Amino acid sequence: MTDDKAALRAKMRALAGTRADIPILSAKLRGQLHSWPLWQSSVAVAAFAPLGGEPDALDPWPEDKRIALPRVSGDGLVFHWVAHRNDLRPGSFGVPEPPSEAPPAENEFGLILVPGLAFDPRGGRLGRGKGFYDRFLAGAGGVRAGVCFDDQVVEDVPREAHDLRMDFVVTPSSIYRCGS
Repeated sequence: MTDDKAALRAKMRALAGTRADIPILSAKLRGQLHSWPLWQSSVAVAAFAPLGGEPDALDPWPEDKRIALPRVSGDGLVFHWVAHRNDLRPGSFGVPEPPSEAPPAENEFGLILVPGLAFDPRGGRLGRGKGFYDRFLAGAGGVRAGVCFDDQVVEDVPREAHDLRMDFVVTPSSIYRCGS
């Protein structure tokens, strides 16, 4: 199982490194997201600042939502409320993070946007391999939506017992309801 995950991770990282149209695809993804009734009805949203090769779901910053973003703390993620992108600071792994003094979020959200290297139609998610999001999601409440580009949706993501499934996957062209 671990070898299968490692091979898929390597393939998806290589794919991310070749993507030149991230701003255009991110804009299409935001169009899908913002027209989604679940996004429209969610007041509190847990999201993420994108790493290279990931879609940006928060540009322009959604003024009508309370947005919480993660900060790495030890081997976990702590989410904090962020009023604007300019409030972020360079953090762990080169990812912009809220400062430690930002108000902590309660881990109860209408919607949780989750990054990943790959997702499958059953809600399987391939992360970067450190388990940060699996640990966070195990104690967080809200609808889980994987956020990715269309070519990151694969037939099958290898799963282990600790891997949590997504409820939906949002891409530039579609929103998938995940099921077994």
